[in-house]
Amino acid sequence: MDLRGKRVLIMGLGLQGSGMAAARYAAQQGAIVRVTDMKSAEILAPSVRALASLPIEFVLGEHRDEDFLWAEMVIRNPGIPLSSRYLQLAHEHGASIEMEIALFFLTCPGRILGVTGTRGKTTTSTLLYKILTESGAPTVLGGNVAGVETLSLLPQITAETLVVLELSSWQLEGLAPHELSPALAVMTNVYPDHLNTYSGMEEYAEAKATIFRYQHPSDLALFNYDNPWTRRFGEEARAETWFASVERGGSFKRGSEVVAPFIFMDVPLVGKHNLENVLLATTAARLLGVPDENIASSVRNFHGVAQRLEEVAVVNGVHFINDSTSTTPIAGRVGVEAFSGCPIVLVAGGNSKQLPLENWPDAIVRNCRDVILLQGTGTAELVPALRKEVARQGASDPLRGIYDNFTAALDRAVSLAQPGDVLLFSPGFTSFGMFLNEFDRGDRFNEYVQGLKAEASS
Repeated sequence: MDLRGKRVLIMGLGLQGSGMAAARYAAQQGAIVRVTDMKSAEILAPSVRALASLPIEFVLGEHRDEDFLWAEMVIRNPGIPLSSRYLQLAHEHGASIEMEIALFFLTCPGRILGVTGTRGKTTTSTLLYKILTESGAPTVLGGNVAGVETLSLLPQITAETLVVLELSSWQLEGLAPHELSPALAVMTNVYPDHLNTYSGMEEYAEAKATIFRYQHPSDLALFNYDNPWTRRFGEEARAETWFASVERGGSFKRGSEVVAPFIFMDVPLVGKHNLENVLLATTAARLLGVPDENIASSVRNFHGVAQRLEEVAVVNGVHFINDSTSTTPIAGRVGVEAFSGCPIVLVAGGNSKQLPLENWPDAIVRNCRDVILLQGTGTAELVPALRKEVARQGASDPLRGIYDNFTAALDRAVSLAQPGDVLLFSPGFTSFGMFLNEFDRGDRFNEYVQGLKAEASS
């Protein structure tokens, strides 16, 4: 794709790498680059500074029709839906609509290994990257990874490089127009998510399915057999297809009854969902030819991913767990159930993505002694569901307060925690309103805990 002299508009600069990478790449390819973002110049200052050496024009704090009429190509941030009127305006006036990940796929000389799913894609892709790297294979990690500019990885990639990409549904949308799928596709699961963006589960799941739709028979596909959606998709794939099943105790090729046993159980992660993630990553590594002894060594030393059921510290006997990437009710339920049997003080709440609460309120009432909630539209949905569940179970009400101040909420949670308790920060909703994003939210939690730790040790 020749960008020399082309008018390229980056829609959504952001703070996590994708917009910056697209702007940098387009400018380096000789395009005339303009960036537009609804966030203010003050918020986006770190990203702007990172691009200061390049000839890029910035229009921040607003989107203007004139910029979309000016563009010959718009590269949209993954969080911006195709239904945006600005994108429609640009398209109607002849602009092509692209995404950073499509430009990467079209240019990348290495073998791409893609991982998607509603939950577990970060843990699975990170562990797969760790296994491959520690086995000695030249490997890079990119895609939906905070702070990574995926396009900026291109100079270090050769035909021999294994390229592990975590892929969101939005990124996969960018591959569909080009009929692109990775050489190895891994699907962890599909649960309700982003239903404020998609028309329903079918549309959302079909966006995920792009990861295998355009594979060739010589490619590889791996699906979680224990999730109904991914099991179904595994029957539709054209590539050589494998299933991984914690319930069946291992992995097996589609159409075969022979199960390769799951032997990599010695992993310092909590929760059945993490066993699923480990099984998928280790099966993928086996399919790529990594010896079991190398895989086992990597798994034993894998302590998970930041802000995903991460133990930040133990202070005064209380275990502080950061699960800030829990942005859906299913993630909230999984977080609570990972510590079932432990006394839990839960900090949750935030804004809704219009997702069903399903069994999350039940899990909270069954497992949590004390619950502190942050204000938000999601919290407004959760509170009556919790009270209904309290009545159904004949249990005591665990709700201790709803707060619009994060520090005050954590202070209250700490006052309730006792030695041996788990103080679990697993919001189950989005962060917007009180925080920049879920990573900012998790960083704020870590800062608070480190402050407690410093006080305790002084």
